[in-house]
Amino acid sequence: MEEVEKAVFPVGAGTAAGGLELRCVVFARHQDRLLLIHHRRDPVFGDSWTLPGGVLDYGIHPRLCATRLLREQTGETPRTIRLLGVRSSAGGDWILTFQFEAEMPEGVSLDKGAHEVRSEAIDAELPADLHPWSRSDLEMYKVLRLVKASHLAGR
Repeated sequence: MEEVEKAVFPVGAGTAAGGLELRCVVFARHQDRLLLIHHRRDPVFGDSWTLPGGVLDYGIHPRLCATRLLREQTGETPRTIRLLGVRSSAGGDWILTFQFEAEMPEGVSLDKGAHEVRSEAIDAELPADLHPWSRSDLEMYKVLRLVKASHLAGR
C-alpha cells in the first residue's frame, strides 16, 4: 500500500494556534495560457481575479491540498503539478506560500468549478482587474520562465 505523504507542519500549528499560515498559489497552465479565477465579495480579494489557490490544510501534503483547491475552484484535475518554490512573508502573521505549476488536461472546460474561470496568455500584459498579490506572483513567474529559457538556451 502506498504511503500518503505528510506535511512537516502538524495539525494545530496554524494561525488559530498563534503560529503560521500555509497558503498556495497555482500557476495552472493550459497550453500557453494561465487560468484565473474570479472572486465575488470575498473578504480578502473583494471582486477581483486571482490565480487559483488558497489556505492549505495542516497535516496533509501541500501538493495534495493544492490539487484539491485547483479542482474545487476550476472543476478540473491537473495532469501534473510540481512545486516551484516557497515564499515566506511576515507582515503581522507569518505566511508560507507554496508556489505550484500545474498542467491542465486538453479540452479543459472553464465552467465546471466553484468560481468563474478565464484564461490569459502567459506572455500577455497583466490584466488590470488582477488582484495585486496575483500580479506580484505572475510577475515573478514570468521572470522564472525567462531564467529557465535562457538556461536551456545556454546548453
